[in-house]
Amino acid sequence: MKKISILLLLFSLCFSSFAKDEGYLITVNLKGNAGKKFYLGYYFGDKQYLRDSSFADKTGKVVFKGPKALEGGIYMMATHDKNLMFDFVVTEQVFTLETDTFDFVTNMKVKGSPENELFFTYTKYTTSKGREAQKIDGLMKDAKDKNDTAAIRKYNDEYKKITSDLYDYRKSIINNNPSSLLAKIFKIMTDVEVPPAPKNEKGEIIDSAFQYNYYRAHYFDNFDFADERIVRTPVFHSKMETYMTKLTPQTPECIIESADMLLKQAEKGKENFKYILYWITNHYETSTFMGMDKVFVHMVDAYYAKGKAFWVDETLLFKMKDRADQLRNNLIGNKAPNLTMIDTNNVYHSLYNVKSKYTLLIFWDANCGKCKEEMPKLVDLYESINKGKKEKFFDVYGVSLTPDANDWLKYLREKKLKWLNIYDPQNETNFRRLYDIYSTPVLYLLDENKKIIAKRIDVTQLKDFIAD
Repeated sequence: MKKISILLLLFSLCFSSFAKDEGYLITVNLKGNAGKKFYLGYYFGDKQYLRDSSFADKTGKVVFKGPKALEGGIYMMATHDKNLMFDFVVTEQVFTLETDTFDFVTNMKVKGSPENELFFTYTKYTTSKGREAQKIDGLMKDAKDKNDTAAIRKYNDEYKKITSDLYDYRKSIINNNPSSLLAKIFKIMTDVEVPPAPKNEKGEIIDSAFQYNYYRAHYFDNFDFADERIVRTPVFHSKMETYMTKLTPQTPECIIESADMLLKQAEKGKENFKYILYWITNHYETSTFMGMDKVFVHMVDAYYAKGKAFWVDETLLFKMKDRADQLRNNLIGNKAPNLTMIDTNNVYHSLYNVKSKYTLLIFWDANCGKCKEEMPKLVDLYESINKGKKEKFFDVYGVSLTPDANDWLKYLREKKLKWLNIYDPQNETNFRRLYDIYSTPVLYLLDENKKIIAKRIDVTQLKDFIAD
């Protein structure tokens, strides 16, 4: 008896120590899977990541254990080939799941995790409803083949009943278990109920954009941003991305406004804030759409440079700030930095002294293959736009990056380029940094006040842009 008491005491002390260290201990009993290797993964944004792995013992028991608590969210257990895979909830750090490969859901038993009891009870319910729906699908097909309208109507009603039952079940979980992760997920999935647009006395809609604006303004009403588990679910990212890329007009100003609003709400939960800030910054920095670098510069200035990206180290922060400084000089809408360079006769020419309705600032290399494709097109465009005009409508400030000036001079003699051709052999203007030049050709279209109105486009796009 004394030995048993001591063992119980030791177990109690170990458990207390384990809980105190905030580690995790997840036991999964999978009958018939002795010796198999299993992986513990989790959702984060739109991706899945590996957290742990373990082999099943001869009874099929798999143990995942670690000294640091798992972040809450939806996790998954799977084999390497994913032939055996299922999701579960991590809120509690110590619990047991037991099932078999014949039917994961129906045979699932949970110990020590109310969250998973709720999760699998719901999963069992939806599975049974899914089977009912499959049965109706078959009956519906037969009814349609027989043109049995009465039966079709009946099965449609049964389908509606299943949908209604699922809706009511989810609603009951939200009402009865509001703090559960499942309730938070269902609330995120709940769409905004938009009221009818207001009308005047004649019955005419006052504001045609009312419903869109209402929907957008209330889009995140059902998000509990203080709950950091929601970023580790399959539903969080898609809703956030839809708001930023579909509901928000894709102009830098509108995107910045939406980003600031969303991040303000997300401040309630560090993990949610971290993911949203990272995703917006990365998404628009790497965007192929012209002008989105303005969003990146704003994110760096408003968040990273102000210390709000608490997870970023000094080295990365320096690189991001340096990149933003390099881009801010040449953002669309800004006045282009002036350049003063020499021509083939060593005469200096200022970019600001070029007088025309539009000025193309092009950085090119006479040995660059892409440049050799674009320059003849530019010659044709230059001549066609200015043809018959008393004053020059379109001019070019052509900056050569050709390493060997002799190659550049030879090209100019052969092609007889009529615009201003200049270069900066001593790099006096620092043009590479001012205009973010790391390849050729690079084109900037400026208006008559030398404001940047387009950048990094090819000659064909340039032609269409001026025509519009």
